[in-house]
Amino acid sequence: MLTYAFMGLLVFLIAATTLWGIWYSSDKNSFMTIDDTTFLRGFWCIIVVLVHVPAEYQNRIQDMLGSFAYIGVTFFFMTSAYGLKWSMDHKSGYMDRFWLRRLPPILIPAIIANAFEVSMKALNGNELSPLSYVNINGWVKVLLLYYLIFWLVYKILPMWIRGKKWQDAVMCLIVVSFSLIDYFTDFKITLKWTVEPLGFAYGILAAKYAGKIREAIGKNWLAKSICLMLLAGATGVAYLKFKPVHVWGDYLLKIVLGIAITAFMYELITKLKVGNKANAFLGRISYEVYILHRGVFALMIAVFGYTMDSGLFVVASVAVTLILAILLKKLCEPLIKRVQTLGSKE
Repeated sequence: MLTYAFMGLLVFLIAATTLWGIWYSSDKNSFMTIDDTTFLRGFWCIIVVLVHVPAEYQNRIQDMLGSFAYIGVTFFFMTSAYGLKWSMDHKSGYMDRFWLRRLPPILIPAIIANAFEVSMKALNGNELSPLSYVNINGWVKVLLLYYLIFWLVYKILPMWIRGKKWQDAVMCLIVVSFSLIDYFTDFKITLKWTVEPLGFAYGILAAKYAGKIREAIGKNWLAKSICLMLLAGATGVAYLKFKPVHVWGDYLLKIVLGIAITAFMYELITKLKVGNKANAFLGRISYEVYILHRGVFALMIAVFGYTMDSGLFVVASVAVTLILAILLKKLCEPLIKRVQTLGSKE
């Protein structure tokens, strides 16, 4: 009962920080705005934490919520690609200082968070080596891989090939090809993620057709929201039933479910004013939450072992992760600005 009491509290807090302050606005007609994206990042970052809870501390509610975490990871890839493509299309000279703009905000926090995680795991008896401190989070590695490909496709290759119409298609084709290779072969280009990196292709397409999408989703809002909700629900039921089925269940249906839920959420908030201070706060530190939570789990085990109640462990770990995420954010911001300033002078 104690486990479910704590998990019930966590579910309530997630719901409260997500739903508080939402109201209908007939004048709103947005798609992938900063506010809407921050809102969804704030929601998904906690769900992603739950899927990585150590096996000894898992419970039914945590497992149920964590089952949807792959959609959150897909969403993070999607918004990253959207930001890159939108910035390139709307900011003059954006690609000229691409790495100076993008690398420090990703790599500096990742290196510090990895050092923390390695140290905490060492307290639990894990082997420690100098290379461990540069072996950053796997998801960050995959994200940087796609940043490199983005830079090659949109910055380097056009120097030899004229025209830009082909670039978006090539970028999406590479993302899809990597996913298929990862799923059907033992050659894991994107490590353990096969479906989630497809979000990078979604983001490229969303940025390319943002105007048309915004116009389309604003019409017949209620009817479309209901239809997408039913589609997401039906796909979810089918996924739960056919999840063990090779290709059809654990790959294709998983992709369709992710698209359906993401489309439903974006359609729904097209006419809804969303977000509050708590949710916006979560959205701003979502990256730090993602790269820190595994280290926090190791810290909690080092301090308390496996004696805690499951629900208490989950709630306490989320709380500690949020606190450390704030500290990491504040620590890294001046470092990032300093590196970018020095780089711009060279």
